[in-house]
Amino acid sequence: MDEVIACLPKERTQFCYFKDQYAVYLLKQYLSTATNSDIHGIKQSKLKKLLDKPLVKDTLKKSGNGRLEIAQLDSVWSTQTEHYVLTLGKWGHKKRYSWNQTSRPGANLVLQLNLSNQFDAMFNAVTGCHLNRLTTSAHPKSRKRMATLAWARLDMDFNTGEILIEEIQSDLIRDLEYTYKRALSTGSGNEMHFYWSRTSLDRNKVAAYCENVIAEQKKIWSEAMMTATLWFVQQELGFSKVYYHTFDTGKVMKKINGSAPPRSLYTDLPEKFCFETTKQAPQFIANDAKAKRRLKAANNPEWFLLAS
Repeated sequence: MDEVIACLPKERTQFCYFKDQYAVYLLKQYLSTATNSDIHGIKQSKLKKLLDKPLVKDTLKKSGNGRLEIAQLDSVWSTQTEHYVLTLGKWGHKKRYSWNQTSRPGANLVLQLNLSNQFDAMFNAVTGCHLNRLTTSAHPKSRKRMATLAWARLDMDFNTGEILIEEIQSDLIRDLEYTYKRALSTGSGNEMHFYWSRTSLDRNKVAAYCENVIAEQKKIWSEAMMTATLWFVQQELGFSKVYYHTFDTGKVMKKINGSAPPRSLYTDLPEKFCFETTKQAPQFIANDAKAKRRLKAANNPEWFLLAS
């Protein structure tokens, strides 16, 4: 993991995303290895539903020859584009296997999706704190940026050519929603203020900030995080077999005994991205003695797989 981090570019990695951009990315991946770019062939593949996305539909209207080229998709853009910064971190340790929520002993590589500095500056102006202060320090948010929107935890094996997305998660959206509700609730004493982190804050300003960020990010953060993850593992790391947990098998493999993660992140999200289910576990999981014991405890284990 240290070698992976060391060999990647050290400059700031910007990542831009607009609604449904994942469809453009997946179609470009398909076309990069397809023997031809016939639209009829795409309609016969697992990617056929991506052709119904409005931005893709508009592009197809210009394809009079019945073909879809990468160059056409390169020109697809939206004026409502969010600008993020990607950072890397680590999570886990062999000695903490029982509570790290990793499928096998050891550490995960973490890809973090961070908001632009303006979001942190606005939060700092309202609260006097960095935005990452709002979320728990017990999760793998960035140590380089001050406003981590979401992250993906990754396990991999370059020998087998497989990578597993352990989780995709956003603490920030959940905590902003909680803070928003607190800001709107009736308090004692000065009703224009409430206490957060031992600081008296203006209810209206905090509520307005939370409402703005939630409105901009809630509907796209999981799309953006998954797209950034696929780009990173496929383009930067070179993996062609990408696994992702199903909801039930993931709970067993990561030993989640308490509150479960949002089910939609392990059902709707992989379906949207055209993952297919498989009974075959990643080899590096099936060959690990401790992970194998957990796998045996799973009832009819399944995985999501995106192979290119």
